[in-house]
Amino acid sequence: MVQLSRCPRLRTLVAGFITIDTIKLPMRTITSIGGPPCYAGLICSRFGLDVSVVTKVGSDFPADQTVWLARNGMTLRPSDASLKAKTTRFEIEVNSSGRKLKLLSRCEDLSRSQLMETHFNASIVSPVAGEVSSDLLSAVADRSDFTFLDPQGFLRRFDPEGHISFGPLADPGILKPVDAIKMDKEEAQAITGKAEPKAALEKLASLGVRKAIVTQGADPCFVLDGSRLHSVPVPKVQVLDSTGAGDILGGTVVASYLRTRDFLWSACFGIAASSLSLHMIALAKLDLPMSVDDQARRLYAQASPVGNV
Repeated sequence: MVQLSRCPRLRTLVAGFITIDTIKLPMRTITSIGGPPCYAGLICSRFGLDVSVVTKVGSDFPADQTVWLARNGMTLRPSDASLKAKTTRFEIEVNSSGRKLKLLSRCEDLSRSQLMETHFNASIVSPVAGEVSSDLLSAVADRSDFTFLDPQGFLRRFDPEGHISFGPLADPGILKPVDAIKMDKEEAQAITGKAEPKAALEKLASLGVRKAIVTQGADPCFVLDGSRLHSVPVPKVQVLDSTGAGDILGGTVVASYLRTRDFLWSACFGIAASSLSLHMIALAKLDLPMSVDDQARRLYAQASPVGNV
């Protein structure tokens, strides 16, 4: 696996549901634990960061998976266990046109009382089903030098059958304490009302956000770094399973940024890592190939300025 320089004293928090995912691939179906703590959190742990989580799982969460998480650098605390709700579960159908998500069960919301009285060098706030409140996000940011947001869970709407659609932010103020944000094109449009990524990032900059990434699948990503906008190409890869790839991107961006303080480079590193993980299934994505470094360097060299804000 690719290695960043070890930073064992750097503390990172990940807030969001740990999930149990049923992933329906064209050739087979697998069940795996997942969610941002597993993908983003464990990839940060692989890069030597000290990772804490704020999450909720039910009594149905497998005990052997709790042990596996602890052995891989993530310890669940008693406050992470729900006594009244089952673990959040998704059914994910993967096909040539993308993937469809269906919410099967939802655990209880994360609570501010779960947040430890600790200072963090970085935090990744990544709700998947509305489990993080704006109050909790602000409290996490107050304890963090660098707060990275994946807003998907603030934008998702679920019908009674668990099917997902997107809506605008209920509280636009959630962006105020955020240092960086990662969105796909649909999420960026839901937040800003702008269909084009460049226009969406310009709108975000006017709201005070100074670091952001908009992904577009196989099309180039757009990166806001301070006042500069860049377009970054995406490597052409075989896509087997995209589950968790966005969280791999977020985790590797944060791990790199804590070392380099270069957001454009860190975005290129995250894009390379996420892209090269797409041919792996579920948590196998954590075993990134050594070629990530070389791929990131190529993307960084190919990044094109597209304007200023």
